[in-house]
Amino acid sequence: MDTEASKQERVQVVLVRVREVWPNEAAEEWMHGSNGALDGARPIDLVRLGRIHEGLAALEVARA
Repeated sequence: MDTEASKQERVQVVLVRVREVWPNEAAEEWMHGSNGALDGARPIDLVRLGRIHEGLAALEVARA
């Protein structure tokens, strides 16, 4: 069962990685913003759905 707690845990795992790239406010904006590498989807939405690998792949694109 995919609980709210497990969704939040996934978000926190990815957010820790994003904060390695940008400071807190910018990291939050990136997670909640439309992302071209995700065809306009928001990283937070995909991560909450369990698609962590896609969120992390978009982060790698942003870092390049």
